[in-house]
Amino acid sequence: MKSGLILLSVLLINGCSGLRTTDSTFMAHAENFNFLFLQIPGGDSQERAMALMPERAEIDTLISTPDDMTSFLGVLNRIIGLDYTTINGRINPKPVDKLPQTSFEL
Repeated sequence: MKSGLILLSVLLINGCSGLRTTDSTFMAHAENFNFLFLQIPGGDSQERAMALMPERAEIDTLISTPDDMTSFLGVLNRIIGLDYTTINGRINPKPVDKLPQTSFEL
């Protein structure tokens, strides 16, 4: 029971994705837990992280674990391991001519 609870908590903690932003920067991440070629929660972590990127974002760095079956580390990671992707970058400001125009009349 105790080992099952530990395994469940590891699966839930590692299978997540998220986005942190400031006014001009962002950091998107996604993780999968791999066990016997099953990816939990599933899907490609790079695609999930790319989907979280804000509009007008420019990528500075993209870090991802090997997700292939042609290297020893790729196969070992798919048997048991973590698959993660982290994307860091800048958010370009909206051009002035694209800002909504408002007028006030008294």
